[in-house]
Amino acid sequence: MLTNAQKEGLMHAALEQASKGMAKGEVPIGCVLARGEGAELRIVARGHNRVNALQRRIAHAEIVTFENASGDGTSPPALPLDAEDATLVSTLEPCVMCLGAVMEAGVKSVIFGLKAPADNGTQRVRPPESPESSAPEIEGGVLAKESRQLFEEWLAMHPATPQAAFVRQLLALT
Repeated sequence: MLTNAQKEGLMHAALEQASKGMAKGEVPIGCVLARGEGAELRIVARGHNRVNALQRRIAHAEIVTFENASGDGTSPPALPLDAEDATLVSTLEPCVMCLGAVMEAGVKSVIFGLKAPADNGTQRVRPPESPESSAPEIEGGVLAKESRQLFEEWLAMHPATPQAAFVRQLLALT
């Protein structure tokens, strides 16, 4: 079980990733993947949205983070198949695709900042029944105000982009 200080520390790292993505024109969603508990807790992978950079709709921060955790093939992955202690922290509530990836990866818990009411992935995905998958514990609202502020800043800089409609809707609903 993570302490509030650990949750907020991980969320600050995710917010830093969101800021890095925002500096590159991406919608400011950041993510970190941590393993361990207590004093052994450590971030093993980081990522931010790369939809524009990679021209891939599925290059969400969570998916990019999982890709970064898989390594380069010359060393063991940061999230092995038998991992049971992984926590995924995202600045925005994961969508259905990303939450499905969380379940398939065997992530123990998901912590997110700002809710995404229009997508509501954490409420739409049913827990898996297969023995290879598991439903994570989910907690939202961690540093949500800070996440929302990044979206407000991004929208002020990118009001006419195709992704602005998503951000406007998100801000109107939260």
